[in-house]
Amino acid sequence: MSRIAAMVAMMLLLSANVAFSQSCQDYGISACHPCDSTGNLFCTRSLVPGCGCCGKGSLWDKMAIYGWVQAGVSFNDHGCRNLYTGAPNAPCSRQLDMLSGNSYLLMSKEQSDFSVYQTWLGVKKELDAKHGLDWGFQMDTLFGTDAKFAQCFGDQTFDYGWGTGDYDTSIVQAFGEVGYRNLKFRAGKFATGMTHEALPAVATFFNTISYTCYNLPLTATGVTAEYQAGQRLSFSGGWTAGYHNSFSNRFNDGGFLGRARWSVTDNVNLTYNVYAGKSYGFDKRADADRFGRNYGSASHAAHSLICEVNLGKKWLYMIEGVFADNNYRDGRAHWRSYCGGVNQHLIHTLNKAWAVGLRGEWSNNHGTLFDIPPVSGGEGGDLYALSLGANWTPNTWFVLRPEIRYDWSDYHSGFRPFANGTQANQLTAGGSFIVKF
Repeated sequence: MSRIAAMVAMMLLLSANVAFSQSCQDYGISACHPCDSTGNLFCTRSLVPGCGCCGKGSLWDKMAIYGWVQAGVSFNDHGCRNLYTGAPNAPCSRQLDMLSGNSYLLMSKEQSDFSVYQTWLGVKKELDAKHGLDWGFQMDTLFGTDAKFAQCFGDQTFDYGWGTGDYDTSIVQAFGEVGYRNLKFRAGKFATGMTHEALPAVATFFNTISYTCYNLPLTATGVTAEYQAGQRLSFSGGWTAGYHNSFSNRFNDGGFLGRARWSVTDNVNLTYNVYAGKSYGFDKRADADRFGRNYGSASHAAHSLICEVNLGKKWLYMIEGVFADNNYRDGRAHWRSYCGGVNQHLIHTLNKAWAVGLRGEWSNNHGTLFDIPPVSGGEGGDLYALSLGANWTPNTWFVLRPEIRYDWSDYHSGFRPFANGTQANQLTAGGSFIVKF
């Protein structure tokens, strides 16, 4: 931990006078929130430098060091306390039970505990190949309660297991790229961009994250190519080492990750993402006994379609459809799980400092509920969530994000996903703040 602290301190010192030079795609975001005439609130609210017409400046030929800290707390109406496996008095074995706390609220699972969700530090060299050959790189590190979702837990290598208790460390992105005019190649670990709500807190409006993030990979390791077919159309695709794996890929997983982006008009953007591949290590992973996944191989197919619409200067609407299909085989045995859903956002800018948002989501799951074994909810069912949130951004480096959220379910097997498996619905209130440096 002392080495991590030294690294954090060094990067904080270096970043004190560094200008930002970022783009939305660096965070795996499908498209940028448009800037408006009321002070570019959509950009400053999301705190993504370089997004659209915001964020200028560079250092050492487009070199940049950047970061932020996000911290907050959430409470639910059941008062479900945080439960831990192992000896609670031994920090090294203090691991949060997935069913306890706020249950399936990704990025804010710990109930009643003030948590540092993200301490994000990054460094990059911008790739600018519009006029010829150029190269770039990017590395993002994350420490906090969210870091476990960005680790290489698929093959349990690289940054897997970096942490104790509720807090982990991960290398979210570490890639190099080279480009020439309309074509560029990328190799390393990177954000997939398959969901509208990306892992970085600065790229989302709400304090909690939608269920669609559970159904799609957030990071991948591999090699991809991207071609800009015109001002409004681009394509990308390539090989990745399976779901959340590193280049070690000790189970020989593999898959195709592809994307097509189309700016239909200046105010409408469409993005289609696909992942298709196979996993061979379900019977070899250390978690096999815990989750009962003793299958020789598995095939995966995941799709998302995202439409973002700028409704004038004050309104932003997004609708996202997701479908994922997983087939597990071991000899003659066959088990299938699939899930799909629709996620919608409507965000209204009140003035330069305030914006309010409404999010509604429906998620249908069959065969399994996220990481819970099929015996718990084998017949599947529906999950619904409704969130009301706000962003207060008094300046360009601080944002406060209160939120109230209601979740309810209809599981045909009688499984109840909330309050440690005892409730079918859940009311959650909380918030977080982000400090950008």
